[in-house]
Amino acid sequence: MAESQTSSTQATLRHETRGAILIAASRLLAYPDHALRALLPAITAYLVDLPAGDSANITDAAPRLVRVAERLREADSAELEARYVVTFDLQEPTSLYLTAHELGDSRRRGQALAELRAMLRVAGFEESGDELPDFLPLLLEFLAHAPADMPADAVTALEQRIAAVCERIQGHLDADNLYYDVFGALRDVFQSSVEADPDKRFSGREQADTGEMPYPLHYD
Repeated sequence: MAESQTSSTQATLRHETRGAILIAASRLLAYPDHALRALLPAITAYLVDLPAGDSANITDAAPRLVRVAERLREADSAELEARYVVTFDLQEPTSLYLTAHELGDSRRRGQALAELRAMLRVAGFEESGDELPDFLPLLLEFLAHAPADMPADAVTALEQRIAAVCERIQGHLDADNLYYDVFGALRDVFQSSVEADPDKRFSGREQADTGEMPYPLHYD
């Protein structure tokens, strides 16, 4: 009986630690405005106080995020905001939108977004603000709070999708990028969900047509 209780306690701690890391990563990937910068000391303290998990991968993720939080605190505000925009808004391979990686400019993205929104709402989770339902910080927070009665296969499928995208994003970031370790930490957390060939996730991508127009454009 005691052994069973110990195992149950460890599983609970692992789940809580994992959820805490997902929430911290979600916050660190938010736009670095004044509100986030004010929150950084609390995020650092939150991560430092996490109980040690029984998985080396999960345990190693927290120090990675602490390093990110500290670097964000030390960075100049204007430079940090500019770096965020350049990293995530102007570079397609490092976009923070799940279906943008999976489908690119395909018309199927609209249906994929609708399916994600429906999944979130069935689970009682409403996205706030103007963000799309495939915004990675939103999905990370959702996984951290996913209801216990949510089908395990649905959770696993979403984790596999996010794991593949995190690998793709990190692969397009320089190792000294401020956000590189966020995706390293997420890959640690989602390691058990990594597929043998994650690139298959992106085989259905469609690129935008950026070629020459078949007719001239005239402006008055």
